[in-house]
Amino acid sequence: GPIVRGTDSYNIADASPQAYVDALIAATSNGEIGLAYSKVPPGNWYLDIPHSAVNWETAYMGYGSFLTGKFSWFALKNFSFDEKDPSKIAFEAKVYLNSVVTSQPLRDDGCLLTTYKTNASYQEETANLATIKSTSASYHTDDAGYTVLADLTFLGVTRKVTMDLYYVGKRTFTTYDLISFDAEFPFNAISDFGLSATTVADQVTVNLNLNFKKSK
Repeated sequence: GPIVRGTDSYNIADASPQAYVDALIAATSNGEIGLAYSKVPPGNWYLDIPHSAVNWETAYMGYGSFLTGKFSWFALKNFSFDEKDPSKIAFEAKVYLNSVVTSQPLRDDGCLLTTYKTNASYQEETANLATIKSTSASYHTDDAGYTVLADLTFLGVTRKVTMDLYYVGKRTFTTYDLISFDAEFPFNAISDFGLSATTVADQVTVNLNLNFKKSK
């Protein structure tokens, strides 16, 4: 059938307020995530980081079954979306490379940090940041998704990547509203970004699951 798009539009100038991110970091030791949510004023959209994810996968040794992992700490500087006008889609995001986890201690204990040329103590250091910033967007022609072109900066190198973005929709609950997006993009970590590793494939695929909340 025909592709049907709604008219939802969002312009989130500060999707991850620093006070909220700082409170989330503190909450990892005391579990009081509710205190972090309170750092965002009611009526403001924000990325619900504890219920979102930045995941990656790549073939082991270049041809084996997938190795998978995720980044524990990420943030969105801004996020704009318009179902009817892809030219208004825009975002800028970052991850801490040293927050990578695979749930396998023998892989997480140092080797990934060495590969990423970072350090467990780093935060906003350039060597610890991977960033992505959209440059343009257009409609998919075969479904209700969007094609987003973006600049990915990883290991000090910046290259263009192509992302598929999908708007999952909006739900209204008693105390908050929720909007959700899924996205995915591949990139060549070795040949384009200079990753030095022999146990992974050149192509890495990143999957994004993004949930935004607005407290009432």
